[in-house]
Amino acid sequence: MRRHIAIFIGTAIEDIFSCKKTIESRFSQSRVLPYGEVAKDDIILLKKSGGDILGQVIVDNVLYYDNLKSAMVIFLRQQYGKELVVSDKFWHAKKNSKFATIIFLKKPERFVFPLQFKKRDRRPWLLVDKKKP
Repeated sequence: MRRHIAIFIGTAIEDIFSCKKTIESRFSQSRVLPYGEVAKDDIILLKKSGGDILGQVIVDNVLYYDNLKSAMVIFLRQQYGKELVVSDKFWHAKKNSKFATIIFLKKPERFVFPLQFKKRDRRPWLLVDKKKP
């Protein structure tokens, strides 16, 4: 089990806490985090963009896709769109992605006291714990 910090914008974190959003996705043009690095039972710390870490969620399962074509992105939207709770604008922006990480979430937990975490770069995902040799 490893810990990750995922950065979210808009209402995504609240949607996770309310169990409206039960799947998180990360699409990209290249093999970047969390692709290949997140696994079942990992902990994802939920950080508001420009703000604090508000809580955590556990990874229930994860699917990886590479060499995506636009038809596969359409299929992923049809398959998981409701649980992802993202806009049409999101799907339009991701239509040419080559990689996708689909993360099934369970046991969301809001922290009583948010954790401060200073981050000064634009990375949307951080791996806190490195793999053990």
